[in-house]
Amino acid sequence: MDTIKNILNFGKGELTVGNILIAIVVFLICAVVIKVILGIVRKTGEKSKLDNSAVGFIVTVARIGLYFIAIIISCDFIGIPVSSLVAVLSIAGLALSLSVQDLLSNLISGFVILITKPFIGGDFIEIAGKSGLVKTIGFMHTTLLTPDNKTIYIPNHEVSVSNIINYTREDMRRVDLVVSASYDHTAEEVRKSITKSFGKVANIETAPEPFVGVKEYGNSAISYDVRVWCKSEKYWDVYFALNEQIKVGFDADGIGMTYDHINVHMLEK
Repeated sequence: MDTIKNILNFGKGELTVGNILIAIVVFLICAVVIKVILGIVRKTGEKSKLDNSAVGFIVTVARIGLYFIAIIISCDFIGIPVSSLVAVLSIAGLALSLSVQDLLSNLISGFVILITKPFIGGDFIEIAGKSGLVKTIGFMHTTLLTPDNKTIYIPNHEVSVSNIINYTREDMRRVDLVVSASYDHTAEEVRKSITKSFGKVANIETAPEPFVGVKEYGNSAISYDVRVWCKSEKYWDVYFALNEQIKVGFDADGIGMTYDHINVHMLEK
């Protein structure tokens, strides 16, 4: 027993083997408690209306904060003054924050994005000319998956100061096309041909009502604006199908889709 006591008391001041073992046990207990708390936080977040990315963000921040507290509690058992430790860590934190301003900016911006929710995971968005499906909103970056299967990492700070276009937030979306037709046909003839194509394309909504109107009188053709509405998830299906069906209708009705050309007239002397 004396040998064990000597081993446990070995050290200087409060920094003994026994106190170190107690600190380790306390830290392990804290780790178990932290795991339970984080589990509760995660389950609560999942049951709420928070996005999965927001839940993950909150859990990660909570984990860092709780482990920081656990370290302070454990250090107190080996004689390290808590006040001194906090002061040292505060100074170190200030120095570190000055050297990693961009990282902190991305971190704060990520938190703001999760709270304000201009988009959530699964939305199709456009940020500063880059578009894609939102995969994750992380500490430093927002990750997009492009339609051609490329992964784009955009710093959160850049996201927070950029214009954001969310294509899937609303249930309905308008498909806009510009179609050119020859001057040889009246606007009414072209309008009737285009209107017939609406009934041959699936997923076009009747309300709001589809629209066809003259847009511009060009050098070689008349341009028409074509506007129809559809469910947001059906946008590209309607876009491509309508483009194709308008051409089929023009061919059936004998309406020419002209292109830029120059007529040269030869004058005889």
